[in-house]
Amino acid sequence: MISHASVVPAQRTGGHGAPEVEALSAVERYKEIVALAGESVDRMRAADRARVRELLERLAASQDRMAEVIEQEQVVKLIVAVHWEAAVELLWDERWMTMTPVPGPDETVPPRDQREYNTAMDLAYQALEESLQKRTLLRRKGS
Repeated sequence: MISHASVVPAQRTGGHGAPEVEALSAVERYKEIVALAGESVDRMRAADRARVRELLERLAASQDRMAEVIEQEQVVKLIVAVHWEAAVELLWDERWMTMTPVPGPDETVPPRDQREYNTAMDLAYQALEESLQKRTLLRRKGS
């Protein structure tokens, strides 16, 4: 019968024979293995639940950020349209200038914080207003 055979060779036991090993029945060993597998599955499920919670939190934060960015984009587009219409009104008397629709975005501009672009847009519009005011102050009557 092989059940008494040791997995440790006789050379490794110092010549004293096989070490004493508790004999487990196949049913008991099966139950041990199934219990270990069950514990592993429970640990994996707990880890998966924690990961799902983390990913759902990250997804919600990402969706909130996307909503903010979409709203910011709409506000900027509205401000651009208002500035453009105001510029067209300011330049209406300049018959030599052909007015065009709002140009599309320049994709070659390096990425920066949106506030920098908003500030640049406001400054450019203010400069236009100031230059037109100076020009009308310097214009002679009757010209």
